[in-house]
Amino acid sequence: LDEVNTDDEWNSLQIQDDHVLKEISTRTPCPDCKKPVKYFCYKCHHVVGMDRSLVPTVTLPVHLDVLKHHKEIDGKSTAVHAKVLAEEDVTLYNWPEIPDYTTPERTLLLFPSAGAKRLDQIPRDSFDRIVVIDGTWIQAKQIIRDTPALKQMQHVTIAPRKTHFWRFQQQDDHHLATIEAIYYLYRELGETYESPYQHQYDDLLFYYKYFYHLIQETYQKKKTAKFNHRHNQKDYIKYS
Repeated sequence: LDEVNTDDEWNSLQIQDDHVLKEISTRTPCPDCKKPVKYFCYKCHHVVGMDRSLVPTVTLPVHLDVLKHHKEIDGKSTAVHAKVLAEEDVTLYNWPEIPDYTTPERTLLLFPSAGAKRLDQIPRDSFDRIVVIDGTWIQAKQIIRDTPALKQMQHVTIAPRKTHFWRFQQQDDHHLATIEAIYYLYRELGETYESPYQHQYDDLLFYYKYFYHLIQETYQKKKTAKFNHRHNQKDYIKYS
């Protein structure tokens, strides 16, 4: 598969202005769990410290289920961004909890298995749900191995792209953060079935892009620190 120029895509993103996030300097208790947090609650998925109307709402054409490995730390999960921004169209499950997939063959699973297809090889009327796994590469393979329904789903993959994730690792930078994978899948869905793509899913990266620039600025101020967004193969899923 030909690699997509991620920098070109990144620079062309049409994301709502994030000035409201830059104005947040203190933590605010979540209205449900009362935990002091900034921006949003990783557990309850509420926008915190600002009115919800100041944060974009994304409408997805196909409902998304995120299966998060139970050992994946909430605070490190970027999949939560999708739930906060597309609340009505995203459901998060802590695996091994999963919904009852009575017709798994009508569900797309984003996973780079040997038989995985690109969206342009899959008829649009053959699926009405999408599943994404949130966890390390080892955790993802465990979820696949121990969840029979996932093997019966249509496996889909996306074009190779370089990550913009900021966690320090040592190897391949084609292993995407979960929210990147979610965004690029829905972007490709828009490009495939709703062409021309109108940037309607770009706001899925609203928090992600803000955190990316925030971390970059931090590294730039610390002259002795070196910014690196590469990953170890065992830690993140390579969707190609």
